Amino acid sequence: MIILVRHGEATHHTQHLTGGWTDSVLTDKGRAQIQAAAEMLALDFAHRKEKLRILASDLQRAAESAQILAAALNMQDKIEYCSFLREKNNGIAAGLTEDEAKKIFCKPATEQELYHRNYPGGENRTEFYERNVQGLWHCADLEKENLLIVAHKGTLQNIIFKWLGMDMAQVVAFNYSVDIAPASVTVLGVNKWHEHAIFRLNDVSHLNKGKGFGVFDFKYAKK
Repeated sequence: MIILVRHGEATHHTQHLTGGWTDSVLTDKGRAQIQAAAEMLALDFAHRKEKLRILASDLQRAAESAQILAAALNMQDKIEYCSFLREKNNGIAAGLTEDEAKKIFCKPATEQELYHRNYPGGENRTEFYERNVQGLWHCADLEKENLLIVAHKGTLQNIIFKWLGMDMAQVVAFNYSVDIAPASVTVLGVNKWHEHAIFRLNDVSHLNKGKGFGVFDFKYAKK
């Protein structure tokens, strides 16, 4: 079982900074979002004896999210901080405002570029994917261990792509993506037919009690 949790709302969201390797911290709202996820996970694991490893990006917004989750599971001293779980490296744009970053943004020729760097000193899509998946698959046995992975949207997307057997060239060719909202929970595993499965994807029900399914919450949803 692999539980993927994206960090909660962070200061780069509210202060209009670039994401990536900008080392932002959780907002009060972000902490409350993760606390809600933590309480739900604590119910799932109550009175169970399964061994669980907690792996987290070492950027502050993910690390703090992992600490909140670990506290709810009584595993405060069990977090493994991993730099390979960081978001895509945005090079010299890290720490800049969105407006500042636009001035140095290197626009790709197409949306299907695999080796284009958006910012000097940053990663391309292939390098980002390989860092995430090579680091994780070297670190853990994803088919046998129970893992709680706390990281970033792009990182968790890459893990899902790999779990489904897709490399970055296939992701680009199929024009494929999955949405991963702040503080969302995704659960991967192996089903009874020994297939890699997604049991839960981008679940934010712990944040939306009494608010319906949120089917019109997405930017491009037709109303």
